[in-house]
Amino acid sequence: MRVKDVLRETDIVNYKKLMEMNNKKKSEKLSERDIRELMSHSSYTRHKGAIKQVK
Repeated sequence: MRVKDVLRETDIVNYKKLMEMNNKKKSEKLSERDIRELMSHSSYTRHKGAIKQVK
């Protein structure tokens, strides 16, 4: 059994909190600035306004 299954049977309040936290992580959106920071190493470059992979 997984921890999630045991928690659902024993403590429904904490199980609901866990599921809410899990759903928030899945709906996380990255901004354009976050994407630029992730791709800031040398294999990506900006060319004519678009970010392109070089290597």
